[in-house]
Amino acid sequence: MKNTCENMLLVGVGGTGCAMARAVDGALGGVRHLLVDTDASSLEGAPCSLLLGAERLGGRGTGGEIVSARLAAEDSAAKFDEFITGVRIAVIAAALGGGTGGGATLELARLLAARGIAVIVFATMPYAFEGEARQRSARGIAPMIAAVAGASFFVPLDELAGGCDEMAAAMEIGRERMGAAIALFWRIVATPGYIRLDVERLRHIVQGAGRGRFAVVKMRGPKRAELALASLASTPLLVEGTNAVRFILCGILAGDDLRLSEIALVADGLKCGFGGGKSEFELATVNDEKAFSGDFCVVAMMFEQPSRTDEAAKPRVPRKGKVSAGRRALMVDTRFKNVEPTIWNDQDLDVPAFLRQNITLEF
Repeated sequence: MKNTCENMLLVGVGGTGCAMARAVDGALGGVRHLLVDTDASSLEGAPCSLLLGAERLGGRGTGGEIVSARLAAEDSAAKFDEFITGVRIAVIAAALGGGTGGGATLELARLLAARGIAVIVFATMPYAFEGEARQRSARGIAPMIAAVAGASFFVPLDELAGGCDEMAAAMEIGRERMGAAIALFWRIVATPGYIRLDVERLRHIVQGAGRGRFAVVKMRGPKRAELALASLASTPLLVEGTNAVRFILCGILAGDDLRLSEIALVADGLKCGFGGGKSEFELATVNDEKAFSGDFCVVAMMFEQPSRTDEAAKPRVPRKGKVSAGRRALMVDTRFKNVEPTIWNDQDLDVPAFLRQNITLEF
């Protein structure tokens, strides 16, 4: 398959994000992509790449420091602009828990959003055994990324590896599965099907979609649609969400033997099983006999109702009219708009404590 979706850009951030982006381009070929990192070693041999904060960090990486990564991304913002001409949707692949994957992803998502580009983030969360520091770093930066991205998916590596016990293999499986999911998502948009999802429709869907969860299943045989639906209904990546599902985006990829009854079965099952029949629903199909002959592959993405924490992370817009003294004190002072944020223990101290800790104030 030769990708022709030139107004979509795949951005691999950090070592793991770059590996995922390489996997997607290797699987599809011709994907418009950019690899960015603060460590020069992960960009070797990449024709389309950008070393972040070269003067600040010298290509040695951040040593796990999120603030250093954010500053490096800010240093390179002008250079990044060179790669986004004509882009309508940017898909960022990253791993949270270190420095570049979290800090640079946040700043690049902000930069893209400020330029009117819809941003979708696919990021992995650390294994439980990687330690509290990395877990805390990932948990702290994820809500900040979600607040600026249009849509975001944060996937724990413990679940992505699927029970594999060998560490090297589990790490590789996690990267490959995340890359495969992004590749299938890319196919849904880039490959014409009977029911098509174009870039502008996708852009409308993901603008403000919020945090989501997703899963990919592939089945064969006479009951492949039933098996796919049953697998989706039991996968932890979908069923362990905390909030109600408000929007379901479903892609079905198959060969020329795709049947209407199979599409209807999966669509109705997802709407009833996950959305309670009340969620908005969007469906697209890819019909590629060469790539999916005999296969029935489903990509399911579900966007949740925003939680109180997510709402607290969003910028506050003052209402017109009379404002109480208490509310006036909480308004953002624009004099500090371009001042470097104060980060301590992976928390932005410029965000009021009651917002960071989700405390409701009464006036």
